[in-house]
Amino acid sequence: MPSGIGIAGFSASSKLRVCCGAGGPYNYNMTAACGFPGVSACTNPAAHINWDGIHLTEPAYERIADGWLWGPYGHPPILKATRQ
Repeated sequence: MPSGIGIAGFSASSKLRVCCGAGGPYNYNMTAACGFPGVSACTNPAAHINWDGIHLTEPAYERIADGWLWGPYGHPPILKATRQ
């Protein structure tokens, strides 16, 4: 696995850090939500799991949906069950 690349193509440093935040060890501040003055977003949201400390990023939700539709989260996977 290349240096800096984590699970499923996410940045290894993004495991607990939010993409859009206001600093600190996790880039999260409850009083400075995404969109507030002084809050900034990362340059590559696709490499992050969490957007703002509450919501996941689109690529994270995509991986969850794929798990339900194609497996392994649904047994049988939803798309396979609907084709029977």
